[in-house]
Amino acid sequence: MIFLNKDDILKCINYKEMMESIEDAYKAYAAENYSMPLRMSEEMGKNKDTLLLMPCVNGNGFGTKILTLFPKNIEKDKPYIDGIMILHDKEVGETTAVMDAKILTALRTGAVGGVAIKHLSREDIDSVGIIGCGIQGFYQAIYAATARELKNINIFDQRSEALEEFANKLSKEIHSDIKINICRTSEELVRNSQVIVTATTSTDPVIPDDVDLIRNKCFIGIGSYKPFMREYPKSVIKHCDKIYIDTDHAFHETGDLIIPLEQDWITKEKINMFSDIVLSNDYSKYNTVFFKSVGMALFDLFVAQKIFDVATENDIGQKINL
Repeated sequence: MIFLNKDDILKCINYKEMMESIEDAYKAYAAENYSMPLRMSEEMGKNKDTLLLMPCVNGNGFGTKILTLFPKNIEKDKPYIDGIMILHDKEVGETTAVMDAKILTALRTGAVGGVAIKHLSREDIDSVGIIGCGIQGFYQAIYAATARELKNINIFDQRSEALEEFANKLSKEIHSDIKINICRTSEELVRNSQVIVTATTSTDPVIPDDVDLIRNKCFIGIGSYKPFMREYPKSVIKHCDKIYIDTDHAFHETGDLIIPLEQDWITKEKINMFSDIVLSNDYSKYNTVFFKSVGMALFDLFVAQKIFDVATENDIGQKINL
């Protein structure tokens, strides 16, 4: 068995290959080549601290991601997300790898956003806006720059003190020709971005409810993964041409769909499975489109397996005998 920490995992990754792993996961999802129960969730205390258990089985192997999500950790200078990913040998069931799930989650979620941009945005877009400047937003920006040739990345966060540090960190990871612009409001960001990615845990919309502002934009919703969380206003949900989701779990996991369906802003017929787009290799572009991700264990499994393969080929990680 090997243990892979954050540094080990970062040695193993190539952003384009990570996106290809996500596309492979979508193809397995569309073909129903998996077994993946609803992720088990246990909330604790008034802060809604959460324990998540996410097992998945595929023809290539099986594994489980165990996560904790503690919203108040940011005030304690601790990561909001923590946990491990465990992989097993498909023939004998022995544990083959344990890896840091914090960075795994950020990398695979960023790749999910990158794949959505690749398939749903126009090829000539050159500006992306990131709302939410945490680790999720950081990798969303990197994968956006992998999916498209960007000139501008616009950033906004309600924590204004986080913006400059985020901009400095991001500038070290992306092409020097890409300009990073700090926005004073989310309205400024949306107005100046062709693709908008939200990576927050907000319970209220982080985008202005303005139909004219949102037209002809591609929206990538990453953050809201619980029924009480919501990043998008009525105008985006009701007036976009197409809505896509990464898994049908989204129907009962995210407030960005639960509330619009309950309020009759939309019907289920407007919501489409993104895996169908990937399976058909369709790159159809709509004027205004919304992609909502809640994530699934199948993504973690495919990305973790790719990381494990690279690690074993290159002798990366710490060998452990149980």
